[in-house]
Amino acid sequence: MKPMAGADPSAAYNANHKLQTEAIRVSMITDDYEIDGFMHIKPGSYQSRVSDVLNIKELHFIPLTNVNYRSLRFPNEPRRTADTMIVRLDTIKMVVPLDSQDKASSSLSKPIEKINPW
Repeated sequence: MKPMAGADPSAAYNANHKLQTEAIRVSMITDDYEIDGFMHIKPGSYQSRVSDVLNIKELHFIPLTNVNYRSLRFPNEPRRTADTMIVRLDTIKMVVPLDSQDKASSSLSKPIEKINPW
């Protein structure tokens, strides 16, 4: 099947005309949540790094998939999962891209230690 008329011929399409993306495992801290999931980027494009996507001025939300998250306000509550989560960009405090070899899920399941600097 050919891409639809008017579509960018340089875009990578699969047989179902879906844009091909690369899933990058990330750990993210927002105002209210600690999140572990997959961010999807366009390989080979100018948006081929996590930082490229985060710096898009027109972007207000970031979709994540296969998400494991917990509340920072209620740390004793159990972690939850979701197939898809949409995160508002202006709530993100930190994003760490993780290698596929990284054992991020085991480290994220541990409680965050609060350090008192005084």
